[in-house]
Amino acid sequence: MKEDIERIVAESVENIRVKVGLDDLNLMVDVDVPKRKEFGDFSVNTAMILAKRMGENSRRTAELIIENLPEEKNSLFKKIEIAGAGFINFFVKEQAIVNKLNEIDSLGEEFGYIDIGKNKKVLVEFVSANPTGYLHMGHARNAVVGDTISSLLKATGHQITREFYINDAGRQIRLLGQSVYARYKEFVGEESQIPEDGYKGDYIRKIAKAINDEKGNGLLKDMTEEDALSYSRNYASSTLLEGINIDLKRIGVYFDEWYSELDKIHSPYLNAEDKTRLDRTKDQLERKGALENKDGALWFKASEYGDSQDWVMVKSDGSPTYFLADIAYHCDKLERGYQNLINVWGADHHGHVSRLKAALRALGYDDSKLNVVLIQFVRLMENGKEVPMSKRAGSYVTMRDVINEVGADVTRYFLLMRSSESHLDFDLGLARKESSENPVYYIQYAYVRINSIFRKAKEVDLHPLASSLNLLRDSQEIELIKKLLLFPKAVEEGALRLAPHKVAYYLQEIAADFHVYYNKCRIVNENQALSSARLHLVKCVRIVLSNGLRLLGISTPEEM
Repeated sequence: MKEDIERIVAESVENIRVKVGLDDLNLMVDVDVPKRKEFGDFSVNTAMILAKRMGENSRRTAELIIENLPEEKNSLFKKIEIAGAGFINFFVKEQAIVNKLNEIDSLGEEFGYIDIGKNKKVLVEFVSANPTGYLHMGHARNAVVGDTISSLLKATGHQITREFYINDAGRQIRLLGQSVYARYKEFVGEESQIPEDGYKGDYIRKIAKAINDEKGNGLLKDMTEEDALSYSRNYASSTLLEGINIDLKRIGVYFDEWYSELDKIHSPYLNAEDKTRLDRTKDQLERKGALENKDGALWFKASEYGDSQDWVMVKSDGSPTYFLADIAYHCDKLERGYQNLINVWGADHHGHVSRLKAALRALGYDDSKLNVVLIQFVRLMENGKEVPMSKRAGSYVTMRDVINEVGADVTRYFLLMRSSESHLDFDLGLARKESSENPVYYIQYAYVRINSIFRKAKEVDLHPLASSLNLLRDSQEIELIKKLLLFPKAVEEGALRLAPHKVAYYLQEIAADFHVYYNKCRIVNENQALSSARLHLVKCVRIVLSNGLRLLGISTPEEM
């Protein structure tokens, strides 16, 4: 229905444009759903936008739009009103709403999918955790948000690549190697101590034991200390990365690309004689005049490109900063032909956004191509107390632990049901409940309940029929259908705003409306024609629930 209103209002605007002799207006029609029923089923503010272009009164422009609507309006609307400064409110005929069930049914698995992306190439980079430990719930939120954003963008016509940036270079990886090597030396009887800011978890001891089981004392006997540290670092990071990948797959997250910082940024670009991508990026910034030597270090003059301060690119000891590597990585993304870059980062990276955009501007790129979703922190709660989630401080609860406890479906939904901009308390007690208090159970139970209805209908040889849809007149039925027709809008908003919680919240509303309808209106009853019409309606509810849960990466069980 939203699409119908967009189409006929756009047609009216075009008619007006031709009549008054205006150039192409390129005006988008934005259809909204009023919060109060007295303002209709749908509303547009097109008249106020058009009035500015025409130099006309907005209420008079609203009248013009209504006058120029195609004749189709008579079959769709029972009333059209002008409100306020020029809002046009549409009151849709009940039968026009009911007839839309046929569209949902015919589209099936494609209902809700819209082509606004026009196959634009988009790279979504998310998780990108240092392979220095297993994923905790902060990483898990990043993973499911990034994965669901990717699914929503794909559903809206974008060409998506999911990428994991492996931070396998730098200080944290060196500390990992030192920590594992220290534990390894203990296994072979050597006194050793983990660095003060190293990694102390039990998983470090397990990795060290695996090295000892495989190599015995070979790291001490046959290698230099530098080689032994390198071996420990590589063994540990590859072991942890493999575990991270396994855990991500358990929660339904799969990557198209695993991009190694060490191999792609810090290694020669084409051959051993060539410069690294890191050096090439530094050279580009120097040629642009964006770098300066100061205090023995090389600085990026970010303040000249819109940031609040300048930043070190190369330290006084000659070592590059992480920032330089990150600039090189994002240049590579753009060089690979991606038209839009989406990064899903933790909220602690907030200050990094403006300086990265400044670097892209300095290099001549369009920084608006970079969009960053900042994920606020997750607190894992158990019996009203917070569970620690630090990789360095000994033992901690991993994403794997939570999935084992409550399952992948519950984990995903709980991490999606709030805006990424909001802090999230993950309540393990609520997550374990199999009742209507648990929103995942509540939504999935609506789907299962519909399956049960169809099994009972089959026993009495009843089937959904579109021919008797005119019998759907109950106000609860009409409201439920209206809500079903808003699914494409929820998908569109979730994609354009990079906000998957919009779809999660929408599904909760659909489940609630369906449960109310189920309790008020008997689906299979003595009136065969009405029963068939209601079966058609609940079939469409099942389509929307299935499509929505699939986008969120959540299963649709047949029974519970």
